[in-house]
Amino acid sequence: MAAPTSLSAVNSQLMPATITGPIFDQAVTLSAVMSLARRVPLSMTAQTAIPVSMDVPMAGWVNEGGVKPVGNGQTGLKVMAGKKVALLVPVSEEIARSNAGGLYDQLQQDLPTAIARAFDYAAIHGLDLRTGAAGPFPDFLKKGVASIELGTATQANGGMFNDLVQGEKRVTDAGFDFSGFAADPRLKPTLKLTTDTQGRPLWVDSPTDGRIAGNLISYPAYYSRGVSGDYRRHGGRVQIVTLVGTPTGGTFTVSYGGNTTAGIAFNAAAGTVQTAVRLLPGLGVATVAGTAPGPFTFTLNLVGGASGPLSVNQAGLTGGTAAASQATITESPTQDTKLRAIGGDFSQCAYGVGMDITIKVSDSAAYVDEAGVTHSAFQENLVLLLVEAYYGFVKSDAPDAFVAYTDLI
Repeated sequence: MAAPTSLSAVNSQLMPATITGPIFDQAVTLSAVMSLARRVPLSMTAQTAIPVSMDVPMAGWVNEGGVKPVGNGQTGLKVMAGKKVALLVPVSEEIARSNAGGLYDQLQQDLPTAIARAFDYAAIHGLDLRTGAAGPFPDFLKKGVASIELGTATQANGGMFNDLVQGEKRVTDAGFDFSGFAADPRLKPTLKLTTDTQGRPLWVDSPTDGRIAGNLISYPAYYSRGVSGDYRRHGGRVQIVTLVGTPTGGTFTVSYGGNTTAGIAFNAAAGTVQTAVRLLPGLGVATVAGTAPGPFTFTLNLVGGASGPLSVNQAGLTGGTAAASQATITESPTQDTKLRAIGGDFSQCAYGVGMDITIKVSDSAAYVDEAGVTHSAFQENLVLLLVEAYYGFVKSDAPDAFVAYTDLI
């Protein structure tokens, strides 16, 4: 049997612009950062770096026939290069063939959201939303900026309204024009629940109209889960579990989504733990590595909309303080960065979108899922849709052009 074909070697069929165009137009709309930042041209192939000015040139008055002032094109100059964002979507061939319209409607709903979140997280935090590793852009909004913790000001001093205005003041005092907020959706109910010393709501009018955008202290605010990085179905793909208390006997259990494994021996090998965990609904083909009593590294392949952390019950363990202890569980990447908004002068950043946005289609290529398992589209009656797009992002080096608002609760 021939070796599986890699997707990059497929003679791909590109979907028409009538399908791909609306997907990527919507991605711009759903991105909080792209809704506020300046859009600048990116090269057709997105491979050529282009200069982007971060400053407005200064005009001057002259007499008729006088020497005209020349703008300083080098002031605040940044270089933007296109970076690729990609997503592979396997779908049933029966659906693709019999209900292509429904499939593409679903793609036009889901793909813009996925792209917008990935872009916002990279442009704000400088990180890859999927892995937590360094992101594609050398410049990002949180780089070097000051933070204000929401809830610092007392009720008597205006509470969170005061906190937001203090950030505005910091930006405007530095000579920049505060122009808006990129915010996490959880900021909205937090603000609505704030009251004055008499228990009256500070926000008589809602801080948002309930849609993607709203107003916050008179500035436009755009909301995206990519601001904090915490959203439903992202889950903790990699979770590290360590049993504590020096167990010498007994068993422990692992639970997820209301389901619990049978007892697992205190000194079980990673393969034994993996077998038990794979029986839990929603985890798919989870993999487990490590040695007892840990740390065990769980790599989850969440399915069916599952999300959230694992839990471990050590009550059945013996030896030392094992039964009275709680296993430590950490997630990677950390889901909630605690950032609730970043505001400032969005003329001090810019983004570009490459023109070679494509969706490739194959029913014969192979792909490797998150658990490292290789699948053949031909054997499993799948159609693979490979979505690729190029984006660029730059930000001025001025640290006071933006301010971050955090919620440490």
